[in-house]
Amino acid sequence: MKINTRVYAIILFGEKILVCNETINSYQATKFPGGGVEKGESPEEALNREIKEELNLCSNIKCVVHSPGTLMSPWNNKKYTPIYYLVEVNGNPDVPENENLTIDYLTKEEILKKENIAIPEKTAIKKLIKKNLIK
Repeated sequence: MKINTRVYAIILFGEKILVCNETINSYQATKFPGGGVEKGESPEEALNREIKEELNLCSNIKCVVHSPGTLMSPWNNKKYTPIYYLVEVNGNPDVPENENLTIDYLTKEEILKKENIAIPEKTAIKKLIKKNLIK
């Protein structure tokens, strides 16, 4: 079974965090922007590409926040290895029409309470709080 490496950006806008709302196999998921690492890409290259594709933004990766190892996806029951990064961007997102997602800005409390956000995303936010990297 192939295990996909997936990279995700935690992007702060003041005291809010940018999230993407996306339908995955008929499930309405809220997640951080990002996606799969393609052949020949480093995780960081993949994340910069995904942010450009999904949000039309240039990005500056600050640090790895959370890398929980290989997990079973709650959306499609496939194995994946997620890596969560704290990322800075310049400007405001502009989602291209061909991307099947909408964006929202949530507080850390809203993310931790929201039911359709996966546990690894919530763990990444808890780690940012613990390290005082988020207000």
